[in-house]
Amino acid sequence: MKKIASLFFVCFLTACGGTKTYEPEEINPDIDVCVICNMSITAEPYATEIVLKDGTVHKFDDIGCMIEWMNEQNGEDIAKKYVRDVTNGKWIELEQAVYVYNPNYWTPMNYGVVSFANEKNAKEYMEQEGKGELWTYEQLKKHRWGFER
Repeated sequence: MKKIASLFFVCFLTACGGTKTYEPEEINPDIDVCVICNMSITAEPYATEIVLKDGTVHKFDDIGCMIEWMNEQNGEDIAKKYVRDVTNGKWIELEQAVYVYNPNYWTPMNYGVVSFANEKNAKEYMEQEGKGELWTYEQLKKHRWGFER
């Protein structure tokens, strides 16, 4: 009976271990700073995060800073990359988001790229601003990053 109980306990612990998830952390504007530019992350809807396989979370104040950091890495340690829908602050995986670009859009570091959960939100933003280009993740990867102003 002890063997069965021990086997059950081991199976229970194994099942509870499950697959590791890599979720974004909430931004604390009082203490969080961008890994690249060391500026406080106060404009939370523009914040981005990278979660490493060891659970370390790197936070950025602008998508351009995150891309700059990614370009300096080999990428093997990255588990997940997150951006936010600027209209509602919800986290989205980088590859799943829709982007809008205009060099005159305000973003914390003036990269001019804004992220959205869907095309509807992106188009509404462009209409409100009266300018912009709708981008996919593939277009975002091809962008020549730098301060746009």
